[in-house]
Amino acid sequence: MATTRCELTVRAPLSQSLLGEIRSRFDLSASDADGSVLILENLDQASVRALLTLLWDAGHEVLSLNPLNATT
Repeated sequence: MATTRCELTVRAPLSQSLLGEIRSRFDLSASDADGSVLILENLDQASVRALLTLLWDAGHEVLSLNPLNATT
C-alpha cells in the first residue's frame, strides 16, 4: 500500500481544537503558526478522505493538497 507525505493548505486558520483533533487522528509533522498550512505524513487514500471530510464538516475551504513524496 502506498503512503504519501502531503502539504495541505486551507483558506483560514484552523482552531486549536481542530488542530488537536487532526494531531490525534493523523501524523501531523509540521504546521505554520496559524495552522493554515499543514504537513502530514503516512497518508493513504482512506486517511485523505477522512481528513477532507473532517475539514468539510468544520466548514474549512481546502485550497490545495499536494503530495510531497510517495513511498511503497
